[in-house]
Amino acid sequence: MRKTHNKRRSVWIDLVFSTVILSIIILTGIIILFTSTKNEATSPLENTSNAVGTKFPILTDMIDSKYPGIKIITMISNDPDAPFALQFPESIHDSFNTKVQDYIKNIKDRYLAEIADYKALGGNQTGELNVSFETFPHHSGFYSFVLVNSTYIGDANGFTEINSFRLNPDTGQEITIEDVFEGDQKRLNMVSEVVREILFNDESYKDKLYMEEATLHTEPDWDNFQNFALTNESLVFYFNKYKIASGTAGIPIVSVPLERLNKFVAKEFKLSIENDDNNIAIDEKLDLQEEDKIIDEYPDITDDSAVSESNDNEIIEEDLAEDNEEEEIVELPLVKKVALTFDDGPDPNVTTKILASLEKYDAKATFFMLGSRVEYYPEIAKDVANAGHELGNHTWTHPDLTNSSIKKINSEITRTSSIIENVTGEKVVLFRPPYGAINKKVRQQTKLPVILWDIDTLDWKHRNAKQLLSYVKKNTRDGSIILMHDIHQSTADGLDAVLAYLESEGYTFVTVSELED
Repeated sequence: MRKTHNKRRSVWIDLVFSTVILSIIILTGIIILFTSTKNEATSPLENTSNAVGTKFPILTDMIDSKYPGIKIITMISNDPDAPFALQFPESIHDSFNTKVQDYIKNIKDRYLAEIADYKALGGNQTGELNVSFETFPHHSGFYSFVLVNSTYIGDANGFTEINSFRLNPDTGQEITIEDVFEGDQKRLNMVSEVVREILFNDESYKDKLYMEEATLHTEPDWDNFQNFALTNESLVFYFNKYKIASGTAGIPIVSVPLERLNKFVAKEFKLSIENDDNNIAIDEKLDLQEEDKIIDEYPDITDDSAVSESNDNEIIEEDLAEDNEEEEIVELPLVKKVALTFDDGPDPNVTTKILASLEKYDAKATFFMLGSRVEYYPEIAKDVANAGHELGNHTWTHPDLTNSSIKKINSEITRTSSIIENVTGEKVVLFRPPYGAINKKVRQQTKLPVILWDIDTLDWKHRNAKQLLSYVKKNTRDGSIILMHDIHQSTADGLDAVLAYLESEGYTFVTVSELED
């Protein structure tokens, strides 16, 4: 009987023990699964690609903008294969923030995927993604945020697109083109006619439009006009760069003066009686007769500059004649000068690293800044000025000024000079036109000396730190002005080697103005 009892007890214990073990295993599995799932969860803007970009942290910064209720988010990755810098607005309204973040995430994920595919095929060039934005306030309380996405994948040509968002930061209301014209189809028909008139008669798009596609994408369909910005003076429409025109046309932008549409827009968007002349939309066009009139009012300062330069040379020659002859013989032949110039900044990451490299070699340089970037990175602009570097004007939005109206040219230059001086306390002393595009019309709009370059490092194209040095070695001579850009990580990475080489060759680093002395 005792044996039977023990046997039964043993089976019962085994059964309980097995149940406990099984329960522990199941519970452990659930915990592991939950932990794994939790670890895999990411914020909308964190890296989700396993191929590229996961080994390098994303540096995120948030600052207040000058516009109430709007913060500026900046996200930077220094991944050597796929660096990126993303800048976008954030409000207190979740719906708006989600839309903007989803757009940014899609851009980033697409970029990382394309870089991964490029590397898998043996590509060895560095890609780059930059997203920046500009804010246009309207008297109704709405802001238009215009985001510019510039993407570069290895050896391929760069890709640029514009996308816009609109928000009333106080109420959280977002507007569409239907809201602007109260959903009235007849009003949209009028908008379509006006847009086509401006687009098809714009000389800068001559022979570059795909007429059939341009006509199709300006049909009076609400979806065709959803990408827009509303300013106090204009309604600005942005079209796909490659759908309606060739790549050489740039992004097709049509700016319609509100005075032409004022009777068609909803009451809250009608033209304000008190217009702010400083709030000028992108690529706004003047009437040709008015433009001709304004050209006549501006003197051609080229001759004056030449006279001034000639007088300066005479003064220098007289001063040299008074100096000790022995000193001339000793000093002049030994001095080789080179002017380093950086365009398109400031950038919170790249410019900062470039400043550190310049300080290491006690080198001074000239920075040609974009007004729109100074607006969003004022502290970096101050750092450049405080380090003793020379400040130059590179326009507000980097347009080809030769294809712009007089009013547009003046706005681009004047706004940029003003914000640089307001932020840094230093006056701008030089002007460099975007792309080096210059003509008489552009020269007539500024008294600032126009500065180009004789050595283009092509850092914007090859994005390769080592190639930066090879271009400098091959082409630099006494008196050279070297063009670089303080928005490319590869330029910051390769600058130290460039400075070391030039120093070893006996060059003195000077600003452009010092080079001209």
